[in-house]
Amino acid sequence: MKKSILAVAIAGALLAHTSIQAIEQMPPAVVPAPVAQAARVKSSFIEAVAAAGKEISAAVGAQTDTVKRLEIFSKLEFSPALRPKLKEVFGNEHIFAMQRAAGPKGQVAYVAKLAPHTYLDENAVAFSWAELNARSVVNKAGTTMGTIATWPSLSILGTATSGTLEKMSMDFKQSRVKDGLWYGNGVMKVGSVVVRGTAPGSSEFKETLRLDDMSAAFGVALHGKKADVNYGFSIKSILFGGAPIEHANIGLRVVNLPAQALEDVDRELKKVQGSGLPEDAQTELMLRTMKAFGKNMVTSGASVVIDDISASYRGNTASIKGRIDFDKVVDADFSSPVGFGRKIIARLDVRLPVAMVNDVSRLMGAKQVDASAPNAAEQIEAAGKNIAAVVIGKLVNEGFAVMDKGELRSAIEIRQGKLTFNGKAVPLPGMPDGDLVKAFDATQKK
Repeated sequence: MKKSILAVAIAGALLAHTSIQAIEQMPPAVVPAPVAQAARVKSSFIEAVAAAGKEISAAVGAQTDTVKRLEIFSKLEFSPALRPKLKEVFGNEHIFAMQRAAGPKGQVAYVAKLAPHTYLDENAVAFSWAELNARSVVNKAGTTMGTIATWPSLSILGTATSGTLEKMSMDFKQSRVKDGLWYGNGVMKVGSVVVRGTAPGSSEFKETLRLDDMSAAFGVALHGKKADVNYGFSIKSILFGGAPIEHANIGLRVVNLPAQALEDVDRELKKVQGSGLPEDAQTELMLRTMKAFGKNMVTSGASVVIDDISASYRGNTASIKGRIDFDKVVDADFSSPVGFGRKIIARLDVRLPVAMVNDVSRLMGAKQVDASAPNAAEQIEAAGKNIAAVVIGKLVNEGFAVMDKGELRSAIEIRQGKLTFNGKAVPLPGMPDGDLVKAFDATQKK
């Protein structure tokens, strides 16, 4: 739970802080020297977070019992050298003031709070946040846990760029089986993300990007000796560059995973995290563990299901659905890219409304026309129609898509290394017969 809360509390700040630094460190119209490396900007915020993370990991160690981990964190005292830094950056020597509290019958509750605070870093980036509150309820056996957290706002203000996140929340419900692996579902939400920037020579901040109603969901479901892992991400609206996207969604599932493999990778990763090894060594071990898990997943017959990847613009929605399977992959295939490539079976169903092609083409046409011209509207309309005609003509005439009920549709399939569109091989540069594996093998021999 402490990792979940810590992630909610600082992930947005770290990402925004890094982005703001990158933007503000970038000199206009200057190409960096190929061997020169920019000096790392000092940040007490980053340093304090990294140091606190190390001490938390050292305190928890290899402990896997959830109740004991929560108890350790609630009693954790950071080192005397770190406390003043945490007090300055977070306004609290503990970052989160976590306490054990009365819970429902047979359960234990832990509540955590990040006090509101404002901090100005050395690099002139100011952090300001409202109070974050979190509560976890765990049964005394440590086999069920529910965690909720709310955070009204976080803002990061640089000299030329700012970012604000509002109405953040988290809700996780999990159960642990006897092997120690947690199953269940969780969702994290952000009401809005707004980025503002200033033009050169101006001090006025103007909105450059807005994301509304973001939601990220994750779940693990157990089916006997198999498990499914579900991922979902959605944004209600995106406003960037004057072209609003009304909705964007990603829904993926990894199905028929061997539950034992999930248990093994979870156990190994926890061992690494509590090993006390240097960060580089931990990273290497984690990558090795994940690689072994990937091999196990593929050879055991797991599949990737694309339930929905879609985006909407002006009332029209483009979408991709599909599935990726692996046909009787064995260990020897991993040492042969060609052999492995022929074991992949994938099918993607793509739908693109013609109305969306027309709308996007009109936007592109507008960039080719002088907006001050007396007949600008007519020119934009004509340019848009020309662009749309070229795009639609190429897709249909060359066999990439078929027209059906106002939509461009394409059934893209990969089987035995060959790529087809709507059941036919379409010649592509370097791949005249649609054989992906043959094309890849040819590039490796050059």
